[in-house]
Amino acid sequence: MTAHLKMTVLSATVAAAAAAAGASYAYVDLSLHRMGASATAIGLNAAMPALAWLLTTPLMPTLLRRFDPGAVLRALLVVAMLSPLGFVLSADQDVWMALRFLFGGSLGMVFRLTEYWISAASPDDRRGFNVGLYASAFCAGAAVGAALVPLTGTEGWPTILLIQALVGVALVMLTVAKAAPPRITGAPRISLAKLSASVAVMTALIFGLFESVPYTLMPVYAVTAGLSEDWAAGTVSAFLIGALLFPIPVGALADRVGKPGVLAACGVAGLAVPLILPATLDVPQALMAAMLVWGGAAGSLYTVALAMLADRFRGVDLAAANVAFGTLYAFGALVGPLLHGMAMDWHPPQGLMESSFLLFLVYLSTMLWSFRRMGSRP
Repeated sequence: MTAHLKMTVLSATVAAAAAAAGASYAYVDLSLHRMGASATAIGLNAAMPALAWLLTTPLMPTLLRRFDPGAVLRALLVVAMLSPLGFVLSADQDVWMALRFLFGGSLGMVFRLTEYWISAASPDDRRGFNVGLYASAFCAGAAVGAALVPLTGTEGWPTILLIQALVGVALVMLTVAKAAPPRITGAPRISLAKLSASVAVMTALIFGLFESVPYTLMPVYAVTAGLSEDWAAGTVSAFLIGALLFPIPVGALADRVGKPGVLAACGVAGLAVPLILPATLDVPQALMAAMLVWGGAAGSLYTVALAMLADRFRGVDLAAANVAFGTLYAFGALVGPLLHGMAMDWHPPQGLMESSFLLFLVYLSTMLWSFRRMGSRP
């Protein structure tokens, strides 16, 4: 199998696994609501995948060192395929939290290992494009998976079977590819503290802190500002379209002109949108355009930063860098919704735009300081 075909199969595998994750979010949250769970309980349940990523990501170097990486990936997919059975076998909300932790944690490790695999295997002049392909495949899969749930419903077996089938497709394609992430030997030569201070790893934290804004709070912001529920829901779709369309061309551009400059440009776009977005509320089409750009900028941040890691690190150090990247992303995903929600409650509804602006302002300031300290510029 050629490298190009292998990358295509790997992207399709990611898309299928992401579709299973997207379907699970819609299925579990709507089912819990139907079961009478409080909003707090639903939110706590939704945090379980991020908690699982936070706890399991540091295990990645050990897994790559002690076991066959291909076998690890297949085992994780088997866990992800079997664990949803518990959703139809139990109506206990505590059990559902454990199942969400298990399902989300296993799929999360699949994505972290795949990110390391793509970064390590890609040539320097094509890494941004390949990581962008991965990001777009993930986004497309998650959107399709969530869109399928209304067709299968949130009661009984249909959606569970759909989730299992999607994970099964990912497992089959991974097996057909007959490839695996590279094994690592030895211990990393760079500390986690130093890795966490790098611009690329810091970007993962910023992305994690921001990621919940478009999916959970932006529709609430739009409705509070006077838009209809249809337009409010459209903000999520516009953001997802941007996150789907931008990473591949932006990643290819980063390969050609340099990743630090492209990363800084994405940060500037992330900073500018919350400044102008309140002025677009009277023109919903302009609001959709702003959300499209925001989604493209945010999605490309993750893509370019992930590709930057492999430009700087190799082997076991790259695995350690991916651990730092994934751990800080998971931490951001855990605390981000709380911070933005508090800001929105403090100054409704514009607190959401203010917290988003401040987040990107701190990010850009820290990035420029870091480049200046290293004697370079984006």
